[in-house]
Amino acid sequence: MKSLQIQYSKEVARELGKIAIYLPGEEVEVGDILSFPFGKRGLFQKAAPLGSFQKITSLKNLGIYSMPIQKSKTPDSYRFTSKQAVNFQLNTGVQADFGNEAFPQGKGELHISLSAEGAICFFALHCYKTSLEDITALENEINTRGKKMVWEDTFLVTSVTIAKKALIIQSNSEQSEITLGGDVQGLQSGSLGTLKASAKIHISKQKGDLLIKDWSDEVTVFMDLMKFEKETFDVAYKKEAFIHEDVKTTPLKLVPISVSEILEEHTH
Repeated sequence: MKSLQIQYSKEVARELGKIAIYLPGEEVEVGDILSFPFGKRGLFQKAAPLGSFQKITSLKNLGIYSMPIQKSKTPDSYRFTSKQAVNFQLNTGVQADFGNEAFPQGKGELHISLSAEGAICFFALHCYKTSLEDITALENEINTRGKKMVWEDTFLVTSVTIAKKALIIQSNSEQSEITLGGDVQGLQSGSLGTLKASAKIHISKQKGDLLIKDWSDEVTVFMDLMKFEKETFDVAYKKEAFIHEDVKTTPLKLVPISVSEILEEHTH
């Protein structure tokens, strides 16, 4: 299970350029502070945001409430499948032009075959991103309050992306199958433009070991993260000795986590 979590995080990062929330739909908010128990790369290496997470605390719990938040103005939709490991077969009784967004939405069955352990089928419709508006102001408030949040291998959630509707499948076996019924044509197309949030989709059959986030409302799918780090110590020369600033007064900075850190080689 651990390796499947890591595979999910890496594939979402590689294909979509995003930091995944695992499990999709798990409750997480802007301002939460998380650790990733499966993200440790090695004894002397820093952790990465891979797999499932644990909540340590939040900025609100630490008394920091004034965090201006902004929401994206236009939604995005995401669709991807593991390369050469996911196959679709649509049965509607009609021949549809899936590239034509004007084509009327129709009911039918979509058969999805996943032919590799860890293979992913990911659909997230009408995603809005909520994010901290001013990181510098947050840094200043943390430092003014004297909150020395230099916790090793912890991450601050600075944005969360929530899909109005999502359906996410990962195979936990080498061969799995699932059949979806209802308004499934939009899932087959190259874009999700044919699919509405009001579409009715249900699972009619499944075979093999599958992790499934069923067609659901308000599913958390991605997040952005930053880490707390101490600023480089100021150094002064006095009486032929270097005097370092006291750790207690050393200011903190927030450092963004990039997708490239997720894609680095994982040693365990």
